[in-house]
Amino acid sequence: MNSTILKQSLAVVALSFAASSAYAGAFTTVLNTGERTPGSTNNETTDAFFISGLPTSWTQLNSITSTVYSPTNGNAVGSFIDTVWLDSSTNSYILGSYFQLDNNTNGITEINSIVRSGFADVASVSAAWTFASGVYSGAEDGYRLRDPSRSDYVPGTYSATTAANGGYLDLDKIAIRTDVSIGEDNPNSGLYLLSVSADNFKYSLVSNAVHIVQGASTSEGGRIRQDMFLSGFAVTMVPEAESYAMMMAGLALIGTIARRRKSA
Repeated sequence: MNSTILKQSLAVVALSFAASSAYAGAFTTVLNTGERTPGSTNNETTDAFFISGLPTSWTQLNSITSTVYSPTNGNAVGSFIDTVWLDSSTNSYILGSYFQLDNNTNGITEINSIVRSGFADVASVSAAWTFASGVYSGAEDGYRLRDPSRSDYVPGTYSATTAANGGYLDLDKIAIRTDVSIGEDNPNSGLYLLSVSADNFKYSLVSNAVHIVQGASTSEGGRIRQDMFLSGFAVTMVPEAESYAMMMAGLALIGTIARRRKSA
């Protein structure tokens, strides 16, 4: 092989390697219509939501690990890690959800959705995911994030078609589809990430902010619907200075009136 052909061959190999190692994903804005946001694929190189790791501009602010119990018999079935970061490059909070299924003998055999609350005042939410193995000790890579939507996973006659078309619109909620199953060799999720602006917002730990759902399925062993609620991080709006001043003035006025009535 002459030097020209060798150089051309090496160039082809280099280009092929670059194409296979490139990632298409980034944070993708979740539709505000309640419809499922498209772009998720089972190939990281074409998945619009996949990022290859956590940026160095992120600083972890807080993290909580919760044991998840079966609604059927109260036994532990797994664990959930909720984490919040601050992205200094965009001044955004990043909320991270990670679920690990450890036991599938207590009525929980599969997790099909993780629904987060606390977005009613947030105009725009973006979603992404990465492998949890690079973030949490002992985690496997994990199942991908699928089709996030500003909607709830409603009880009763839940319809996938209705959900896909935005029929369960709820701007306070972000629903993320997943498929965590020991039997299907997906024992844990990936790290699911939601980004919201930190401008005029603060984060706090809120009861029942996370709703973990096992969906019903007649085709998979008659699996029944199960709902598990956990504390998690949520964002709340900080009153603007003018509004805060008016509130304090109002409280002062109420105090003055109360004192006058007491002295009269």
